[in-house]
Amino acid sequence: MIGAVEMRTDITGPPSKEPPSYSASSEIRPEEYADWRKSPLGMITERIEQKTVFDLAGDLRGKHVLDLGCGDGSYSIRAARNEAHVVGVDLSAAMLRAAQSHAKDTGVSVEWCRASAESLPFSSESFDIIMAVTLLCFVKEPQRAAREASRVLRSGGSLVIGELGRYSSWALSRRLRAWLGSPRWRDAHFWTTNELLELLEQAGLRVRASRGCVYFPPISLAAQILGEYDNAFSSFGQMGAAFLAIKGEKPAS
Repeated sequence: MIGAVEMRTDITGPPSKEPPSYSASSEIRPEEYADWRKSPLGMITERIEQKTVFDLAGDLRGKHVLDLGCGDGSYSIRAARNEAHVVGVDLSAAMLRAAQSHAKDTGVSVEWCRASAESLPFSSESFDIIMAVTLLCFVKEPQRAAREASRVLRSGGSLVIGELGRYSSWALSRRLRAWLGSPRWRDAHFWTTNELLELLEQAGLRVRASRGCVYFPPISLAAQILGEYDNAFSSFGQMGAAFLAIKGEKPAS
């Protein structure tokens, strides 16, 4: 158990400290993730996003890694496969059960904890690397979540945030769904690079890198044709990227 103060292994019970910090309407079901990853568009997009995040995270061997907002565990499991000691945190008991099942099927060891991103049940300076992927777009207090991540991050450690970009065809499609009545996208926040940079700086972290990816529209054929060249589009800047990834480092004490 890594730096736990009140860490729960009972993922069906209430979260460690506080009630859910996001609207119930934004909660995604494990089945939705599974269906998404089976689709051609989902497979291509997931591959590109994960590569971007793990490239920024760097070598994970022997590192203590926190996957914040772990969902059904795909990032946690990949980190564990890369020989990291991993804790996956999520508010959804259903997601954690799915993550636990996937880890068992994969044969990797991950600790799972049900907790709020704004109030983590870990001691200060417990982790070398923290990943928070498409989490801050749904939490009510992203600044508080970033401060908590900074608190449990060790000096010299890195926080890698992956978020939904504001200026992309994907965001436009999601705003349209919000306008048509989708409570999930009505309550979501789409980020700019500058907002994420400011968020990390306010949490006391030094920005080390920022990248954009997924420049193609949310259309399977476009992903199949353009996905191979997605990295080339990033050289023109992050405007138009559906996914933004930022790496911050905690200064040495």
